[in-house]
Amino acid sequence: MNTFFFPTSVMVIGVSTRPTNLGKEIARNLLEFGFTGEIHLVGTKGGVIFGRRIHSSVTEVTAPVDLALILTPARTVPGFLEECGKLGIKRVIIESGGFGELDESGRELGRTLIKIATEYNMRFMGPNCIGLMNSDNGLATPFITLRNVFRTGRVGTVAQSGGVALSFLNMFDGERIGYGKFAAIGNKLNVNENDFLEYYLNDPKLDAVCMYLESIQDGAKLMRLALSSDKPVIIFKANTVESGSAIARSHTEALANDDKIVDAAFKQAGIVRFNDMLRLMDFLKALQLPPMLGRRLAIVSRSGGHAVIAVDAASQAGFQLPPFGADFLSEVRGHLRGDVIRLGNPLDLGDLFDFEIYKQIVEHTLQEPDIDGILFLHIYFAAIESEASRALLAHIAALSRKYDKPVAMCVLTETQEMTELHKSLNFPIYVSPERAVFALAATVNQRETRSRLSEDPGPTPPTPEPQWDAVDAILERSLAEGRSPLLHEGLAMLESLGFQTPPSVFVQKGTATDVQPSFPGPYAVKVSAAALSHKSDAGGVILGVQEGSALTETIHALFAKFAASEIGLQGVLIQQMAIRSKGDFEFIVGAKHDPSFGPVIMLGHGGIFVESLGVTSLRVAPVSLDEIDRMIDDLQGSEMFKGVRGLPPIDREALKDAMNRIAWLMQRRPGVTSIEVNPLMVGEHGAVALDARVHVDCSAPPSRD
Repeated sequence: MNTFFFPTSVMVIGVSTRPTNLGKEIARNLLEFGFTGEIHLVGTKGGVIFGRRIHSSVTEVTAPVDLALILTPARTVPGFLEECGKLGIKRVIIESGGFGELDESGRELGRTLIKIATEYNMRFMGPNCIGLMNSDNGLATPFITLRNVFRTGRVGTVAQSGGVALSFLNMFDGERIGYGKFAAIGNKLNVNENDFLEYYLNDPKLDAVCMYLESIQDGAKLMRLALSSDKPVIIFKANTVESGSAIARSHTEALANDDKIVDAAFKQAGIVRFNDMLRLMDFLKALQLPPMLGRRLAIVSRSGGHAVIAVDAASQAGFQLPPFGADFLSEVRGHLRGDVIRLGNPLDLGDLFDFEIYKQIVEHTLQEPDIDGILFLHIYFAAIESEASRALLAHIAALSRKYDKPVAMCVLTETQEMTELHKSLNFPIYVSPERAVFALAATVNQRETRSRLSEDPGPTPPTPEPQWDAVDAILERSLAEGRSPLLHEGLAMLESLGFQTPPSVFVQKGTATDVQPSFPGPYAVKVSAAALSHKSDAGGVILGVQEGSALTETIHALFAKFAASEIGLQGVLIQQMAIRSKGDFEFIVGAKHDPSFGPVIMLGHGGIFVESLGVTSLRVAPVSLDEIDRMIDDLQGSEMFKGVRGLPPIDREALKDAMNRIAWLMQRRPGVTSIEVNPLMVGEHGAVALDARVHVDCSAPPSRD
């Protein structure tokens, strides 16, 4: 990756003297930004531009080239890429469009690019991108005409969209945030977001990584990288709805990820996610402040109304507002014109007009050991108080740095004055109390999450260990028959994994129906079929069946009902009815294999409430028992599990153990594409699995450790 950002020589392929030619704009930008390396221009018609020769072919360039940039019609790109490979050029940025984002013929061209890159051991960015910018050496490869006016700094950006990437630069500049490195990666057929993330996290000149992604190729690796560093990783993940997906496919060949999984994975990895560009910028601004090490906030406001708004926001954000000391408030009261304001936290300065006293109040507040940060709200009219207010804000900014505590400054004034403030004050400014509070809270949340993740002990194998040989025997038998395990096999798998299940007996289709189990009733009698997911809805579950003739008649009736159907009836399962006790809860515990993130574990309310509630808690495996604890707490109504209104608490450890066993199954046996235990009945003492569905990849051979 270093060669992409620090080439000593660059070749731009696709340059001409035509006014509409975009290749020449790449050359213009390299010159505009003062690229420190050699620049070679190539275009089939030759010529001269910017006082430089345009070579008519790649082979005319005899000097060594580290990085080639291609912006030619899509059909010509494979030929140019192969020429670069033959010349030994190992890094290429393909800015041309017309590949997989367009149609199937474009996708075929993309596959050709991958084949050529593999043959010549090359790495390429794109296609359909605008490439890189590096503030260290003036590298600037976009084909959009730019001016070297952007603020430089310590944030690395990655975006699938060139337009979004450039908007980051504009927004950063307006908020006095500087970019360090910039990448617009387009279709990411070869180099992807993880390559840049890994490079940025190891770059000592970058303090944070800001990304815009429409798809995620390897979510598991993205999580591992984010967890490997203390640097904040901020991601705007778009392409979350079907209509947006259609646009994104035509734009960057993106495929939508399951957004609930993305959300859970980001939280689990300490990635800060935003769905709003303004909130993202607010967070980046807050990162420029000294860190807020706790949740004790002081609100100092010139406006009582805005202080009330700030208090509401602070409460939503989880901040505490410690009271100020009596001596301090008495001193402030002595400066007021009249004793008409009740002083406290928030501190309303509406009756105080001496800005020198404001400075003293803020400094005193920063000195308080019980205060972690300040929200300072200032409203003024520029025609009257512009000069004094600018001096006040500059002084408060200096105090924030002096005491190493954040002061989030919310300024409410005319638009033109705000513009001038952004130019003159090298300090973040917010335009509403809520945005300032939520930005501060986001930094605190991020810091607390990173601290928690650093202390997480990691995954713990279940004890006693599952009987893996028995699990494999069931999987191998079903795979040999080209199907997923049936109901009775799924329950047997759970038993081998270490679950408790009710006593049961399987009655195979075509055998006698007068079976009488060795265990007492009443019974639940369930149809076992290859293509019947919701047995209850189809009338395939009969509950409360008594022993003797009633059981025989029920079995016979179910065989008769489903004999002519196309569900692949295999038999019926006779299961001892579970006795529900006071305080028992039904859960669904499951997992599926996500193509980007790998095994994903799920917990939800079980039984008949699965579809109606539709609220689940998700995590990506491997997952620690501590994280499983948080999964349970995240579930809606989790307070009930602790015991309410005389009900006993559930056996939380039994629920955690069940979830952990599912997680280990999905990691150890990747051929299992999904599993669902519903319901898992958890009471005061233990957990019992009453039903199971298991799906396997029948095209893959069984996998063992």
